[in-house]
Amino acid sequence: MSLDSLLQAVINDGIKFIFVGGKGGVGKTTSSSAIATLLARHCQRRILLVSTDPAHSLSDAFRCEFTNVPKSPGIENLDVMEVDPSDTMVTELNKWAELAKVIAGEEAGDEGDDMVKKIKQFQEWLVGIPGIDEATALSSAIKHIESNKYDLIVFDTAPTGHTLKLLGMPDILQAGIEKLQSWQSTLWGYWEVFKGLGSAASMKRAHAKEQVATMLEDYKRGIQKVALMLQDQQRTRFVVVCIAEFLSVSETQRLLRELKKNGVRASHVIVNQLVVGSALSKKELEELEGLAEVGSLQLNQSLLSKTVHACRLTTARKGIQENYLSQLKSFPETQEILDGICEVPLLAEEVTGNDALLRFAELMVRNPPSAAEQVKVNSGPIQLYDDQLEKKMDVGGEGEEKKSESDNILWSPAKGDVVRITGLEKSGQYNGLEGTVVSDVDSETNRCGIRIEYDGKAKTLALQVKNIKLLHKVKKAKSNEDATSSSSSSSMEQPMSKAKQLLDDPEITALIDSNPKFRDAVEDVLNNPMNFMKYLSDPEMSPLISKAMSKLKF
Repeated sequence: MSLDSLLQAVINDGIKFIFVGGKGGVGKTTSSSAIATLLARHCQRRILLVSTDPAHSLSDAFRCEFTNVPKSPGIENLDVMEVDPSDTMVTELNKWAELAKVIAGEEAGDEGDDMVKKIKQFQEWLVGIPGIDEATALSSAIKHIESNKYDLIVFDTAPTGHTLKLLGMPDILQAGIEKLQSWQSTLWGYWEVFKGLGSAASMKRAHAKEQVATMLEDYKRGIQKVALMLQDQQRTRFVVVCIAEFLSVSETQRLLRELKKNGVRASHVIVNQLVVGSALSKKELEELEGLAEVGSLQLNQSLLSKTVHACRLTTARKGIQENYLSQLKSFPETQEILDGICEVPLLAEEVTGNDALLRFAELMVRNPPSAAEQVKVNSGPIQLYDDQLEKKMDVGGEGEEKKSESDNILWSPAKGDVVRITGLEKSGQYNGLEGTVVSDVDSETNRCGIRIEYDGKAKTLALQVKNIKLLHKVKKAKSNEDATSSSSSSSMEQPMSKAKQLLDDPEITALIDSNPKFRDAVEDVLNNPMNFMKYLSDPEMSPLISKAMSKLKF
């Protein structure tokens, strides 16, 4: 059992991504470094090895300093980089901070401060999502394979829990992004009414508005690509690393179970640090212990005692490992990949530096690809998953039920969508039935109402999004032309509507009636919204402006 099949898959099946993960301290970094070295040498592919673990060790493994810029460790066809998730997040947050300054402007006042506050809230929310730092780092790495500089990326990931969190990231992000878009829409509407359409400051903020929209879409697409990449059954493989001990083997079983549940293809398990060959059999150990017990005039008794102790240790260790290795192979989760369980011996040397990594790597293969099989590939630049991200979800017709599960990741249920129920464990009688979405998704439970026909009766189930698969997207009634026209008119009408709603507020009305200057100013601004600018610097107008802003906050 070896990694031979992984190398063949790279050559024959066009693998683009290999994730190496598992419990901390089992040799993930050494294994990922060895795999990248194997691929660079035996498959003649241009390999990029990326670490997204906050506690980087690739520099130690190769004895070469790496940064977030790809660099060769001196091995042909191999570049290495260490992406610090924290630095990546800081860069991302700085973009939002700079944008907030532009939006606020020097003369923006309380309303500018309010938008800045909303953006800061979005930043704080973003940082608090478990695993978002690694997701951002992975997203930034995709551009390297899209650049056509590399044929394959090997990821040295953070410990198990971080990796699994990536799978739910798109849905979590969608909620926060929609909230920020809602805040943005409200506050931009305010500015368009009161700050003067066509002014220099307004034009500058209009550009910032476009930047906000673009950044939100780009960020969402990047994270969505990470989820699609993990669940790509054709181009992605997940290699689990463990050692033959209770904690590691138990966690490996859970990881394999979760990966399968979430549609991630685990193809190999590397069992590291196995005691092989050097251990004595039980009979041999008994003979050695007997020799030590009676002593010998020809042997140094102290040396003999130490030898017995060392042999007891390796023999006992081998027995423990054989037990857990047997358990690993008996798990239901490993039955389909028994040929992919790679057993690697415990070595007397440290595995650091190019030569040691190469020796370690050669222990993972039995029959490396021949020279004839090592065909250099150059398929040209590709845009990963862009076709899936841009696919219109309102296309009906036959064959829609054949959509891949990765398409389903990008879909948010809407009333009227036709879906199929799947993955229910305790209510399996509903699996395979088709139904219609009759209520929006609850943000807390991630459930929505599905109307079905069961036993001749109509029934509504509250199902999680993961248990439904889109068959037909409800079509929008408006044509593109109508939608464009409506959007154009609403962008002007919505702000005026909000301003008029303020005038219906009892507190605002009372405040205006209490001061004739307030009433004259309101009439002036309603007749010409651009005149609002001249009232901003008037101290007498601040009570009315502050009260109006408090009513507009969400």
